[in-house]
Amino acid sequence: MTKPTFFLTRSVKLYLTLLILSTGLIIYGTLFPENHNIQKINFLNDKFVHFLMFLVWTFFYGIFRFMKKNYSLLPIFITGSLFGITIEVLQYFLPTNRHAELLDIGADLLGTGLAVVLLYVLLKKVPDFKIKPT
Repeated sequence: MTKPTFFLTRSVKLYLTLLILSTGLIIYGTLFPENHNIQKINFLNDKFVHFLMFLVWTFFYGIFRFMKKNYSLLPIFITGSLFGITIEVLQYFLPTNRHAELLDIGADLLGTGLAVVLLYVLLKKVPDFKIKPT
């Protein structure tokens, strides 16, 4: 096993930290009041940001689960999807000048889905992920 592979497959604290940071960034970026002094991003960029946020979050969540010897991909997809849907529902109900959009949910689900595909490939191509973490 090469040193980078060893580090990537053994660092539970790293993935937990990245998961917590990405969760905080998603919550801040989607649920805190919108700053009208900042130029709004266009429609496609907004959807791409949603896609990217949930791809990254789901990937970190999946790797963290792998470190804990939970290799099932369906719960990862369900959790990422529910997180995205919950964000949009909260945007609808919270008085933050944010607007819930079905297309945002779609972008979140696409990002989550791609992350699950990447995790599947990792499980198949990097067998070190199935070694007991230290």
